[in-house]
Amino acid sequence: MNIFLKFSKKIRNIFFGKERYKGIKDAEVLIISHNDVDGIAAASIIRRKYPNSYLITTSPRKLDEVFKAINVEKKKIFIADLSPNESQIKSLEKSLSKLVSKGCEITWIDHHSWPKQNLELISNYVKLVISNTYSASELVYKTLEINDGISKKLVDIANDADEAKYMLEDTININKALRNKRRSKAIFDILSEGKFDDERILKWSREAENNESKIIEYAKNVRYLYTNAGRKFAVLDMRKKDLPGNLVAKHAIQLHDLDFAIVIYSNRSVSLYRGKDNEIDLLSVARIFNGGGHPFACGCYLRLSLKSRFLSKVLGKKYLPEEIKQLIEYAKKVL
Repeated sequence: MNIFLKFSKKIRNIFFGKERYKGIKDAEVLIISHNDVDGIAAASIIRRKYPNSYLITTSPRKLDEVFKAINVEKKKIFIADLSPNESQIKSLEKSLSKLVSKGCEITWIDHHSWPKQNLELISNYVKLVISNTYSASELVYKTLEINDGISKKLVDIANDADEAKYMLEDTININKALRNKRRSKAIFDILSEGKFDDERILKWSREAENNESKIIEYAKNVRYLYTNAGRKFAVLDMRKKDLPGNLVAKHAIQLHDLDFAIVIYSNRSVSLYRGKDNEIDLLSVARIFNGGGHPFACGCYLRLSLKSRFLSKVLGKKYLPEEIKQLIEYAKKVL
C-alpha cells in the first residue's frame, strides 16, 4: 500500500507538481487564470505590469487541484476570472492558508457573482476584488490602475468575448485559436506584448475555421423544447462531438431564436448560455447544481451518485446521468 501511495504521489507531481510547473520559482509573480479569452486577456494585462510572471491556466472545477499542486514561497499571486465551486471551498481555504503562511501575497480579481459565505471565507486569506464588470480583464485594468493602449484593447476584446458579442475580429481570431487549450501560454505571451495580428494566432484561427461548417450544420438540426413559462431552449449533447459547445450554442440560439441553451460537455460538466431573453437568470439554476458563473453564462460540475458514477464508468458517453436529467427538468420548471 505504501509503495502504491508513493507511486501515486510521484505521478501527481509529474502532472500537477514541480515537473509540470518548472520555472515557476524564477518568476516574481504567479498568475492563475481561466483558460478562455477573458482569462488570458486578464493575465496578459497583469503581465504588462509585472513582466516576470508565470501563468497557470485552469477552469473553475480544477481550481483546487492547481492550488494543491503549487508549492511556492513569498510570491505575489494573482487569481483572475475564476470563481470557486461550492464543493471546493474547504479545500481552497486550506491551500490559501498554507500559501499565506509561506509569505505569499494573494490578490483574487473576479467579475462573477459569489455567494456571501464564500466571500467572507476567502477574504480571510486574500485581497478579494469582486465587482460586476463586463469582464475580469476590465476589473484587472481598473484594480491595477494600468493605463496603456494595449491593455485597453485587451479589455475591449475581453468585454466583446464575455458578452458573447464577437464583433471584433481580434476577439474572433483569439477565441478560435484558444479552442486548443495547449496554446494558452503561447497566446498569453503574444497578447501581453500587444501582437494582436501575430501570424500564429491568425494561422490557428484559420485552422479552426475548418470546423465552422460542422458547427453551423449541427446547430441547424437541434431540437428545441419549452419551459413551463413558455421559454424556448435546446439541450446540446456535445459528448460525442469534437466541436466547441459554446459556439454551437451561439449558432443554435441565433438560428432558432432560443431564450437559452443547455450544453452537456461530459457526464459531469454542463453549461448554460443565455439567448434573446436578457431577463433570464441562468445562474440560479447552476448554483443549485454545484455551479457558478454569470446570470447569462454559467456552468456546473455535477455531484454524481454512486449509481451514476458506476454507469458512467461502464457505459461512458452512451449513458446520460440522472443528475443531468434533473438539471434539465429543474431549468424547465423554474425558467
